[in-house]
Amino acid sequence: MGLDWKALENAMRTSVLRHAREIIEDHPEHTFYAMALHGVPTEPADTIEMPVLAMNSEEAYGRDHREEEAIAALEDPKIDDLDTEIEDNGGYYSDRWDCSQWHWCAMELAGEEAAAIWQRGLSEMIKKDGWEATIRTYYAVMVSVIKDVVPELATGRNEHLIGFVADDDHAETLLRRCLSDEQLERHFPELVSGTAEAAASSSKGT
Repeated sequence: MGLDWKALENAMRTSVLRHAREIIEDHPEHTFYAMALHGVPTEPADTIEMPVLAMNSEEAYGRDHREEEAIAALEDPKIDDLDTEIEDNGGYYSDRWDCSQWHWCAMELAGEEAAAIWQRGLSEMIKKDGWEATIRTYYAVMVSVIKDVVPELATGRNEHLIGFVADDDHAETLLRRCLSDEQLERHFPELVSGTAEAAASSSKGT
């Protein structure tokens, strides 16, 4: 008997929604701008870890970075203006979008016992279908979960909330699978322009 992928997706979706809603409800004065699933190793192994959930708000991002600036100012006297607004280059590879550094960066989606059950199922799928096929399906599940939950959470002051699946090896590909063209243009115009430039160069070469 193989892993029930649909059951895994439903369990993951329920957990993500529960954790995210708790954070949002506990911080009604915050404007949340992003959430992400991450922490899944990309190197072949006997099993696959459950992802963790990360979230960040404009307020938490600002506060955390001002604290970093204050520490830097103590180390470097030349840094003396801590009251200026944080410069945000907005790029996907900036601190703003590094989910491993967000204020809420590693919320476990399952308890130890439940996680062990899912991991055993994933191990069986790796033995049956191979690592590559299993990890592809696993990432498809995570993308589906993110695309499902964000519309439910992106309301009120959090209307521009976006969500994505993050890893080091397929970062931009996963981002494009999770976001609409409008969201990409709004938050990551450099990726949109980069794709357009690459397409233009390719057409000139043909």
